[in-house]
Amino acid sequence: MTMTPRTKQQLNKFFKNHAPDMADLVPNNQGQGGGGGGGDNGQSEPGSGTSNSSQGSNGGGQSQRAPATNAGMYFYSYSVGTPPQTVSGALDISSELVWTQCSCATCDVSTSTTPFDPSLSTTVADLPCTSTACQDFVNQTCDAPECTYVYMYRGGVANTTGYLATDTFTFDTTSRVEGVVFGCGFDSAGDFGGASGGVIGLGRGPLSLVSQLQADRFSYYFVPDDSTGNAESFIHFGDDATTQTSHAVSTPLLATSDDPNLYLVGLTGIKVDGKDLAIPRGTFDLQKDGSGGVVLSIAVPVTFLEESAYKLLRQAMASGIRLPTANGTEALGLDLCYTSQSLAAAKIPAVSLVFDGGATMELEVGNYFYMDAGSGLECLTILPSDSGTSLLGSLIQAGTHMIYDIRGSTLTFESLEQASPPSNSSQGASRPRRSSAPPPRSPVVIVHFFFWVVVFMVL
Repeated sequence: MTMTPRTKQQLNKFFKNHAPDMADLVPNNQGQGGGGGGGDNGQSEPGSGTSNSSQGSNGGGQSQRAPATNAGMYFYSYSVGTPPQTVSGALDISSELVWTQCSCATCDVSTSTTPFDPSLSTTVADLPCTSTACQDFVNQTCDAPECTYVYMYRGGVANTTGYLATDTFTFDTTSRVEGVVFGCGFDSAGDFGGASGGVIGLGRGPLSLVSQLQADRFSYYFVPDDSTGNAESFIHFGDDATTQTSHAVSTPLLATSDDPNLYLVGLTGIKVDGKDLAIPRGTFDLQKDGSGGVVLSIAVPVTFLEESAYKLLRQAMASGIRLPTANGTEALGLDLCYTSQSLAAAKIPAVSLVFDGGATMELEVGNYFYMDAGSGLECLTILPSDSGTSLLGSLIQAGTHMIYDIRGSTLTFESLEQASPPSNSSQGASRPRRSSAPPPRSPVVIVHFFFWVVVFMVL
C-alpha cells in the first residue's frame, strides 16, 4: 500500500474548478439529489438504490443537475485478486459501493492508474444477478447472468457503469479478506481524481467496506497542510480505531432514513474567540422532512453552514479582523476574502464548534482559512447553505482524529495537532499550527466529494 498526500495544487484546482458552482456542492436531503427516478413518486431519495430500465440505459437522464466530481484530495492504494493487483480508490464516507476500474477491450478508461484485470485473478467470481446481494443493491430482471449497474454520483455528472464481483482484497502483506463484493467498472464519466481508479464507499450500506469488514468502528486522520511534524494520514478499522490521546471527547453519531448512508452529528453552537454566537437553539437540527442536520464529509473540502448561522459567523469574523475585504467569489468561489498581504499582520479570530453533550472541537486557522498563492487571496472556507443542511468538510477535520463507533452511535474526536487538551482561551488563533505526530499507522488515503447516489440496472 502507498499513501499519496493531498497537495496544495490539488486544493487550488478544486477552488478554481468549482468557483462558479460552489453552492451546488451542499447536500439537500429533500429528494433533489441523485440522478433520476425509480421511486414510487418519481423521485429518487439520495443514497437509495433504484431499478428503472427506461432510465438505466441513459444514466437517469439527469446529467444537468448539480455537478459531481472528485477533488482528488487523497488516494488509498490496496490490492485485489490472486495474485494481488495494486489499485487505488477515493475514500468516501457518504456512499456505499466499493468499485475499481477494470480492464476490457471496449472499456472507457480515463485513469492514470493500471486497471484491475479480472482474467489474471484466480479468485475472482461474478456475483450472480439472482443473488440476494445483487437484488438488494439494485433490483433487476436478470436478462443476463451478471449483476450490472449504473452508479450515479450526485446528479449524474459523475457515474460508473459495471458489474458486481467478489474477490480477495489485500490491505497490507498480512491482511487479506476473501469474498469482498466490489464493482468492476468498465465505463465511467466525471472527474474521479485522475490518479484514482475507483471509489471506496465507507457509508452505512451493506456493501460498503466498513460493513463488509464487519467493523463496528473506523477512524481516520488527515495531516494538515501546514503540519511541521512527521505525522502521516491514516485510516483504521475495528479494534485499531481507538483514541491516541487523553483529551478525546465524544458526541452522538446520528443517522437519517432519508439517506441511510450518511453520518450526521448534532451541532449546538459556534464560538468565536471563546464567545458563543447568538445562534437560535435548533438551527442545526434534522427536521422531519429530511432537511437540516449536519452531515460529515471527507469529500468536500469546504464547510457549509445553515444560512442564518453562517451570517452570524461571517459578521463575527469580519468584525474581529477589521480589514477591507476582497472579492474572492469569481476566483475561488469563496465569500469572505482578504489579500494575503493585508491579513499577514492581522489576528484571525479563533473558532470552535460545540456539539451535543458539550464536546468542543477547537479549530486551527488552517481549518477554516485558505491562502491562494495565485490570486494573492486568503479566504474563509466556510459558506452558507441555502438548503438548510450543513456539512462539515475535510478541511475543518484536518488535524483531528475522527473515530466512528457505528454500533455505539458515537463520534469521538481528538486533536493530534495539539500537545495538550484544547483550552477555552478567548485569544485569537495563531497562524503556526502546533504539531504532535501520532504513532506510525497503516498508510492511508482519502478523497472526493459529497456523493449522493442513485443506482440503475444496465440494460
